[in-house]
Amino acid sequence: MESVDLQPESEVSPAPIARSRPTVQMNLSDLGTLLLSLVLALVIWLIAVNQENPLIKEQFTEAIPVTIVGLGEGLQPVQDLSKESVTLELRAPRTSWESMKSDDFRAVLDLTGMGPGEHDVAVRVTRRDPQVSVLTVQRPELTVILDRLVEKEVPVQVEIMDGTAYGYDWQAPIITPVTVTVSGPESQVQQVTKARAEIFLRSAKSQVERTQTLVAVDGQNRPIDGVTVAPPGRVQVVVPVEQWPGRKEVAVRVKLSGPPADGYRLSAVRSEPSTVVLQGDPDALSQVPGYIETEPLDLSDATADVRKRVALLLPQGVTADMDFVMATAGVSPIEGGITVSEPLIVRGLGAGLSADTALAEVDVILSGPMPLLESLNEDDVFTILDLTGLVQGTHSVEPTPLYPEGIRIEGVIPETVEVVIKTQDPEANGSLPMLPDVKATVTSVLTGTSTITATGSAVGAGETIPPTVVASLTPSPTPTATPRP
Repeated sequence: MESVDLQPESEVSPAPIARSRPTVQMNLSDLGTLLLSLVLALVIWLIAVNQENPLIKEQFTEAIPVTIVGLGEGLQPVQDLSKESVTLELRAPRTSWESMKSDDFRAVLDLTGMGPGEHDVAVRVTRRDPQVSVLTVQRPELTVILDRLVEKEVPVQVEIMDGTAYGYDWQAPIITPVTVTVSGPESQVQQVTKARAEIFLRSAKSQVERTQTLVAVDGQNRPIDGVTVAPPGRVQVVVPVEQWPGRKEVAVRVKLSGPPADGYRLSAVRSEPSTVVLQGDPDALSQVPGYIETEPLDLSDATADVRKRVALLLPQGVTADMDFVMATAGVSPIEGGITVSEPLIVRGLGAGLSADTALAEVDVILSGPMPLLESLNEDDVFTILDLTGLVQGTHSVEPTPLYPEGIRIEGVIPETVEVVIKTQDPEANGSLPMLPDVKATVTSVLTGTSTITATGSAVGAGETIPPTVVASLTPSPTPTATPRP
């Protein structure tokens, strides 16, 4: 009996071991799911980032200058490498493209250890932003020819490119220094025969002095690239200019007769040409002063410029390259100024309103030609107070003078006028003149405080004041002023 009771105990013992295996398998499955979720999340994040800030592949529009490093002592490139540059094809996030500039890159040509001769050198490009990838470099290699750096002394030559004025000759130029030192690659320096400077005399009549830049040239006057003229690289040139024997250049002096009209003045005198070349016996020429006169140019009663062909008055035994010149005398009005007192004329006062002002007139300062100022009539200048759009109340208004063409306004005194606008007072007897239309009524002008009454709209600026308005500018003998509130 006891053995039978022990049997079930031995069979029950392995049961817990059998149930532990599914637990381990389930943990491995969860780990795989977790890893897959992480991968999917990373992919989704990368997709989102790429959509928000995508990678863009295109050509960078700015050229990157090439920097030379490692050039050996005593060597120099034959060609000019300072103008070399490369362009790049890049791949970068959009945000990097938005702020990208040429300074973010460096293109280097490393010549370390290279001697005289021809070399194919790779261009090494570095970038500042690690998110930017350089895909291709246009001209990834440059051919560089190196040569020994030498110098030699060559003469200075000055070339005269044009001539002097008629009747003059230039003499041999005086130059300082007469030789200079040039330096550069040996193959280039060997071609240099001189340092050349060009001088333009531009019809000179006296000694010409110039400081000119020197250029290293070969025997055919062709500039040699890569060769430098030692500082200062310039030459001082003096070109003597002498007049031909038996010739003398003098100024033309226009002789005048008769005064211009009253109110006008002589403003300028000129001759075309302004100088002439005289020819003759040296003794006769020595007696001629520095000018030659013309026959008189008559300005009697002139009110405008006078232009006329006049003859030269030549001494006996002396001739000129021309017998006549074109003389012009400028005649201008004499300028002056006057001050006039002008009544105030109102424009634009609203219907049913009246305006009071303590001033009936202002002083207007005029300037211009005196003949025009002296011919002004009382109705040629008048002053407008524009009240367009102004409502009841006190306003500071600038008077606007209207005046004929050719006259200038220098100022108005006072610059502003205080105007009080209020509803119409039917009992008021006085008023300032108003620029009217067919419905406007102008009564009289007060010398003190004045009132303007409008029954219609005002005429626009620039219209001629009707004679009835001009006549009303005479103050009324018995004005009744509207008291100021």
